[in-house]
This record gives sequence, structure tokens and C-alpha cells, in this order.
Amino acid sequence: MSLFCRTGFGYLLVMAACLGPCADSDGQQPVATPGTLDRLHEPILRQDLEVGPAQSCATSNCHAGPRPGVALETARRGSEYQIWIERDPHAQSWRTMCSDESLAIMRRLKIMDGDEIADRVGFDNCLACHNSTKRFNEPRTSSNHPSISNVAIAANSNAFQREGVGCSSCHGPSQNWIHTHFQMDWSSAGATTEGFVEAGDVFVRARMCASCHVGDKDRDMNHDIIAAGHPALRYEFATYHAWQPKHWRDHESADRSRYESQLWLAGQIAAADASLSLLQSRSSNSQTVSQWPELASFDCASCHQSLGLVNDRSTARLSRQAVARYSRWNDAGLRWLIEYRIATSVAVQEDHELLSALDRVVQQAEAKPQPDPIATTRAALEARMALARWFDSEPGYHERSSLCSDRLVGVVAFAAQRPETFTTWESSVQFYLMAVAARESWPGGWSGPLRGIVDRLRLGLSYPELLDASRFPNRSDFAGPTLDRREVTQLGIELAGWLGPVTIEQGSIKLDDDETNAQKMETELDAMLERIELRWKGTAEQRARELAEFNAELDANEKRRNAEEETQPKRTIKSAAELKEELRQKLESRDIDSSENDR
Repeated sequence: MSLFCRTGFGYLLVMAACLGPCADSDGQQPVATPGTLDRLHEPILRQDLEVGPAQSCATSNCHAGPRPGVALETARRGSEYQIWIERDPHAQSWRTMCSDESLAIMRRLKIMDGDEIADRVGFDNCLACHNSTKRFNEPRTSSNHPSISNVAIAANSNAFQREGVGCSSCHGPSQNWIHTHFQMDWSSAGATTEGFVEAGDVFVRARMCASCHVGDKDRDMNHDIIAAGHPALRYEFATYHAWQPKHWRDHESADRSRYESQLWLAGQIAAADASLSLLQSRSSNSQTVSQWPELASFDCASCHQSLGLVNDRSTARLSRQAVARYSRWNDAGLRWLIEYRIATSVAVQEDHELLSALDRVVQQAEAKPQPDPIATTRAALEARMALARWFDSEPGYHERSSLCSDRLVGVVAFAAQRPETFTTWESSVQFYLMAVAARESWPGGWSGPLRGIVDRLRLGLSYPELLDASRFPNRSDFAGPTLDRREVTQLGIELAGWLGPVTIEQGSIKLDDDETNAQKMETELDAMLERIELRWKGTAEQRARELAEFNAELDANEKRRNAEEETQPKRTIKSAAELKEELRQKLESRDIDSSENDR
């Protein structure tokens, strides 16, 4: 814990934030927790500003050009509305919420009673991510039961628009900036206090997206909702960013070696902060629909073992205390980066503080079957504050400005040596995603020797599509990942061996069967790494020979050109006086010829 939090004043601030936000001088409840990364996406957390409909941006002079029905990513500026409404899946999220499948989920959760809304809080929790208007404000009486298809809004409330995730959902409520944001002297960076989200910053963009795709203090997609049929949230910012039909100019993508790595880092930071914010709300029971302990904060495979890696599970495991494993999906990559900084002796105080804070969250969550909610809330808040300090300090600034694929492959090679990397399905998939984010520095590129390895990992760790979670217990034909832990470990270390030096420490391989098989596997992995190193050295030597031959050919061509130039007559540059004399002689000659022709 940092010196700030060890002091009495710091402890009081931590406890105040755990118990709930304090009102400011105007009596308004602040939406951003002080000292955290809430400041990046604070505008979309505010409830005091009016949310404007997307149609208010859809005039031809604004964002609805160049002409109706044209929605191309290469279209000129002004076509943002068309791209959103015609190609962006966010524009369909209200329809998704009204689909038969979604209505069935809400009926299982008792949010809907037939076609009527029975649970306002639960319905608002769905709206927070599925629609621009995040609250259903219809007054309810004993004879008035609101319907999802017939929305009557009170006269003194904001108008309810059924548009899905519209402009205000990502760019912030537009009440204070919609009439000024097109002016020449308007600054997007200075408009955050007016409710505008500075989404041009990729780290702000990632945190804003994580509010729905991970969850947040007022958006909670919990275990009950998953059990009712909603897909589990697995946020991977780089993948989502690639799928998104872009209505902006993505100039950063030109630097491919840096672009993918920065997207990966932005996603890791955003996912870690959003999951901690959600854990803080769940454990403190503030602004949440969940009950404590909330199982969605833990690794699904802790209970649903068929959802994890296929393993030889011993009967001894059954006698252990029933403590679920805290989910590693949202913090595994960030941990590897911090640990890599420590291992390479570039870490500073903020690195150690952040790693210790993340460890305390896991310790509290896994301390007992029902973790202490107060201690968990405090640990989550301290981790968020440590992450914000790291983000603003030298290590965070350095990684945000200079992390590229050449450096990320070193993190991949380092993570492969960690005993816990291939223990769970979540950390194994995060390892794969990190390796893919560094593909610009793969030897041989995307079609090189790593292509087959990553394809086997991707297919072996994938789940069947269209899995209906509500009917999962009745599905006898369901098959989880086809790779077991041994195969994932072998493929992961083989992949890492092509990217950097990998050392298998004795006793680091942990399997569920006996120790003899683990030692045998260590021997096999060491032999495989030796073969990779020999092949890599051979490839490097071959490249060196090819480079030497290429340079020799260049030298020979240069010598041949020099010899040819020596045999050619040298060009002389005439002075101005010589050119004038030559021109005078030509004119005199032409005059003489003309006189003779006249005679």
C-alpha cells in the first residue's frame, strides 16, 4: 500500500469512497470516484444532463452526408450517421433487447411479466447498455403497468428514444455542447466538463467501451443474467475495435507495429479498471442489482468445470474447500506487463504498488467462500487508485507512448514461463490474444512458422457458437475447449520460443496428474525449445548469408555503373558567356542563310 493510503487521512478517504460518494458544494452527487480513471469516461456516468437523440445529429449539414444511403468507411466526413445506422451493430441494440430471445431472458429474471415491465431496476440495468436513454421514467400506478412496446413518459422527464446505442451513449450527453461543438474555437479536450467524451484518445475510447462490455458502477451483467441466457462478457478491445465500422479517421493504424500493441494495452487498462469498479459496487451493494458474493466476478470454470480446460481431475480435488477462483480475464495481461517490467529491472514504485494492490484483490476474493464485502470493497478501490497512479506516472506514460510489437513479444515470451499462465482457460486465451497483438514482429510474419501454432490454439480454446446458457445443463452434446492443459502449455511455450528466450524452471509445470508426468513434460519442452533455438539460429544465419549476398550484389552493381560512367564522355557545363556566344553565332548564321535565299 502506498504512503498516501497508509496515512490516517488517506484511510479516511478510502473508507469514505467505499461507503458512498459525498455531495459536492452544490449538493450534486459526483459520479467519478476521486483518484481513479473514472475521469476518462465521467460524462457517460452523469445523470444530470439531457441525452439527445441520434436524429439531432442527422441533418445534411452535420453528420448525415454526403447523401442518404451511403455508408462506406472511406466516405468523407459528414457520413457518420449513415455509417452508424446502416452498418453499426450498436444501432440495433434496442431491437436486440426487444427480440424474442431477450424477452425470454427478462421473463426468466422476472423483469418482464408477460409484456409488462415488472422490475424497474432490472429493466433500467438492461437499458444502461442497450439504449441511449438509460432510465425508463414512466410513472407507475396500481392501474398503470408500463409495457416495453408502449412507452409513455412523464411530461417533466427526458424524452425516451428507442434507438439503441446512439451518439450520446459514447460521445456523452449533448445538452451543453451540441450547439457549440461545430464552432472553430470549440475544443473537445476542454469540453469534458460539459459532458463530452474525448474519444479521440484510444485509452479514453477503451474505457468508455468497457463501461458496457465489462460493466461499471451503474451497469451490472451478473451471474443471474448469464444463467438466464445472456452471453458472458469477454471484453477484448483490439478485436472489437477491428470489427467496429469506423465513422472516424483511424490515422494511428498506419503504424502497424505500434497500433495493435497500443490497442491491446488500452484494452487491458480499461478492462482492469472497469472490472474493479464493478467489483467495488457489487461488494458495497451500491447502485447494483447483484447480491454478494456475485459469482460473475469469479472464473466460471471454478464450478462449471467443463467450461475450462479439459483436465484429468483427481478425486482429491473434491475434498478441498469450495472457494471459487477470482476471474483472471480482465487483469492477466496487465499483470504480465508489470511483472515483465519488474523482471527486466525497469520497474519503479508505481509498478510494485499496482501489482501488490491487484494481489490483495485476489486474496480478499479467494479468502473464503463468502469474502468479506467491506475488505473486498476497500481492496478494489485501492487497486483502482493504484492503477490510476500508474497510468499517470512515468511507467504508464512510457508504455502508452512507446509499447510496440517488438516489446510486446518479450512480454509474451516472459508470460509463457509463468507457472499460472496456462492454468485456466481465461489466462490461456489472454495469452493467445496478447501473442496475436504482437503479430507484426512474428518471425516470417502472419504466414510464417507461428501461423499453424496460433491456429491450433485458437481452435482448441474456442467454444461452439450459439450456446444457449439457459439450456446448458440439458445439452449432452456440448463440447468445451478441445485442448487439455498439457497441450495448451506445449503450444504456448512453442509459440513463445519463436519470440524470445524461454526457460522452463524445474517444477514450474503444474498438472493435475502425478509429478512424474509433469517432469516428463518439462524434459519434452526443454528439447522442443532447443530445436526451436537451433532452427532460429539456422534461420538467422541464412538471413545473414542472404543479406551478405545482397550487399555484395549491390556493391558489384555500383562498381559496374562506375566503370560504365568512366567510359562515357564526360558532360561539360558551359558558362553563361559561352552560351551567349553560341546563341549569337546561331543567329548570325540564320541571318546569312536568309540573305542568300532572298538573292
